[in-house]
Amino acid sequence: MSIRLKFNLVLAVVLLLAAAGAGFYVHGFLQKAAIDEVRHNSQLMMHSAMAIRDYTTELVKPHLDEKLEEKFLPQTVPAYAATETLKRLQNRFPGYEYKEAVLNPTNARDRANEWEERVIQDFRDGKVDLKQEVSGEVGEGMHRALYVARPITIKQPQCMACHSSPAVAPPTMLKIYGEKNGFGWAMNETVGVQVVKVPMFYPLEKARQTFYTVMGALVGSFVLLFVGLNLSLSSLVIEPMARLNLKLEDLATKDFLTDLVNRRRFFERLETEMSAIRVKNSSLSVVMFDIDFFKRINDTFGHDSGDVVLKSTALRVRELLRSSDCAARFGGEEFIILLKETPLDAAMAIAEAVRARIAGTPFDAVGHVSASFGVATWDHKEDSHALIKRADEALYVAKSRGRNCVVQAKEPGAAA
Repeated sequence: MSIRLKFNLVLAVVLLLAAAGAGFYVHGFLQKAAIDEVRHNSQLMMHSAMAIRDYTTELVKPHLDEKLEEKFLPQTVPAYAATETLKRLQNRFPGYEYKEAVLNPTNARDRANEWEERVIQDFRDGKVDLKQEVSGEVGEGMHRALYVARPITIKQPQCMACHSSPAVAPPTMLKIYGEKNGFGWAMNETVGVQVVKVPMFYPLEKARQTFYTVMGALVGSFVLLFVGLNLSLSSLVIEPMARLNLKLEDLATKDFLTDLVNRRRFFERLETEMSAIRVKNSSLSVVMFDIDFFKRINDTFGHDSGDVVLKSTALRVRELLRSSDCAARFGGEEFIILLKETPLDAAMAIAEAVRARIAGTPFDAVGHVSASFGVATWDHKEDSHALIKRADEALYVAKSRGRNCVVQAKEPGAAA
């Protein structure tokens, strides 16, 4: 597994965990903020209703009570005033509702529905403290709303004038609402609840959109971070390491003087090619040669001139080989060439071309130099060392024949 892949896997896991953690926190935070906003709005409406009731009781009702004998004015009733005033909000703010839900109301529109009756009964049964308010959710989807309910408990004696019995109720009120509803109330009895409903859809939808925006920006930032870190990794780590590895590979596999592959790398390449050739049933040959009288060159012209001869020889060899061939400095003044998919006659021809190239052009400060060659073709049975040994033996035969020539190696197992 490459360092880039390992780095990206770790980085991806870290970023995914960070995104998941951030998403979990942001989603919870926005949901809570949306619910808090809904609760704040519900409290605002509830206190607005209480303010309207108090205003009607203290500043409106006293001035109109004297007219009740002539005409009943619902506007003097605090509950009616609060309901009518807040009802006007619904035209501009749909879903915001206020209702004084009663079990036995004077005005039929105030009658409690099923879930409101359950809330009232909880107060009447003592399941909820009368000094507290209760809240919950009703509806689904766009109609989902948070409600807040406060108990309506008879605490003021003047309420009994309209709700104890029809006999004591204002005739003008009976004329409007009749004698069947809104009577039989008792002091300290919880007859209903003040209910405020505030829509939850819009704050929650706003929270959802904000969540998507924040997560989109976060994911975008993570993508930029991912790309930036990968570019930085490439420029600061991977590419320098690749160059360093290439240099180390060169140091480990190439001869520093001639820039040909070294002995170890040549054997690795030969073993690989032998495995491939065995499958394809093709040909493979090696050519081994060394510079004639190289010690004399060093002794006469110096080691620097000898190094120039070795480097120039390597250059002349590379110019004649194919890209699929491999030349190596085998040691000292000795070289070896791997000829892939090359039968013996072709290998002999290539060896002769290399010999002629070396001998035909003089070397700087040294003059003409010759080389002796041994050529062996693999029989698909012997190992690499045996193959090279046959080429080396042919090389020594070439030297014994006067040098500057090419000799074909004996077949494996042939008598010396």
